[in-house]
Amino acid sequence: MNPRAQLIVEFVKAYSRKYGVSPSYEVIAKAVGLKAKSNVHRIIRQLETAGMVKTRPKKYYSIKIVDKTVDDVVKL
Repeated sequence: MNPRAQLIVEFVKAYSRKYGVSPSYEVIAKAVGLKAKSNVHRIIRQLETAGMVKTRPKKYYSIKIVDKTVDDVVKL
């Protein structure tokens, strides 16, 4: 995972813990220094393909971080 994607994952985790909902793409873009929401969208799609996050189409505040440790415990 590239440093920008890692920064977005960490920001979404922190924001979700603090506010109880995931941030919008606009908030993420401002927080990590991107100029366009489309760049956030592209990175979120890459993270979703990699299995790091889940989103619900056409829903705001729908980014969920996938906790890989839970999946590892379930496999035992």
